[in-house]
Amino acid sequence: MFGKERKHKIFSGVLLLTAAVVFAGSVINVYEYGAVSFETVSGFGSVLLLVSFALIPEFAFLKLSEAFKLTMRNSREIFSEKLLLIGVLLVVAGFIGRLVF
Repeated sequence: MFGKERKHKIFSGVLLLTAAVVFAGSVINVYEYGAVSFETVSGFGSVLLLVSFALIPEFAFLKLSEAFKLTMRNSREIFSEKLLLIGVLLVVAGFIGRLVF
């Protein structure tokens, strides 16, 4: 998994396993209903959020003041931020869709 220390690797593995379970639930939901619902959109957004956190597990163990001081960014961190943004947008869209419809 990702990270330098054992706790980072375990954290990353647990998040990836959880993302796989949520993804399987969303796929089963699509298969049962034959269409994509707002709940499914939120499920896919949750998968992206979990994967983005699993890619950079070091940030979960940093203090907030240390996290803002980090300036070196590699391609994995940039990709993780993009996944995070897309995941948040999908979760919010699914939540608003469930409230409105």
